[in-house]
Amino acid sequence: MHKKLLDKAFKKAGEDIKTESVTPRAQLLSDFILEDSKAPYGERILRDNYNKIIHNSEEEIRLKKHAEDALSHYLGYTDYLDFIEKHKPPTLAAPLHLTSAPIKAKPTYSPKLLVLFLLLLVIGTLVYRYTTRQRWMIWEEDHYVEVNFDVEKHSLNQLKIYKEERIKLFKKVTPGCDYLFFDKLGNVRLWYGKNKEKDLDYFTSLGLHPETGKTLKPITSYMIHKHICTH
Repeated sequence: MHKKLLDKAFKKAGEDIKTESVTPRAQLLSDFILEDSKAPYGERILRDNYNKIIHNSEEEIRLKKHAEDALSHYLGYTDYLDFIEKHKPPTLAAPLHLTSAPIKAKPTYSPKLLVLFLLLLVIGTLVYRYTTRQRWMIWEEDHYVEVNFDVEKHSLNQLKIYKEERIKLFKKVTPGCDYLFFDKLGNVRLWYGKNKEKDLDYFTSLGLHPETGKTLKPITSYMIHKHICTH
């Protein structure tokens, strides 16, 4: 089932970024797995496994647990078990038994009902495609904004898979001594990390530094007194 999962993920990636090339699709899926699971899964292993599919290799393809779940999320499933459930082979229908009962005539449908059914089917398809389309975001100075797909920005690793909580909750701030560093229960409300110039940046949510890609650290009393409240 991993082979089917990977094949469908690569096909969707090709539709999302409008390319048949294996490498950019593999990079997209690798980025999504990292964003979705917070655990890396290399572009190369995805590319190598997909090449096995392309060349009809009989070699077994096995993905790690976090990768199988992330790719299932990418395809719109709850998790990998949901993907398996939705792709079970159909069961054989029970054999027909001849009876002496009279054969009922097939019901007839009016042209108006048929047109209405087709119209609803088209509308449903359009709504599904709109709601499941791949969305993107990019970092702008101190927050993420949603943008359309751009090949150049994707190749520069600037585009990120859209996440609503990142848009709403992840901001870069400049805290002062009066900043609410912890809530009433003592939970952290500020995270920090160094940017490319090795200066400290502060953010309102846990995540990866938008410039370096490194995991942010929770603020501590030591860091507050050493770098923020120095007086």
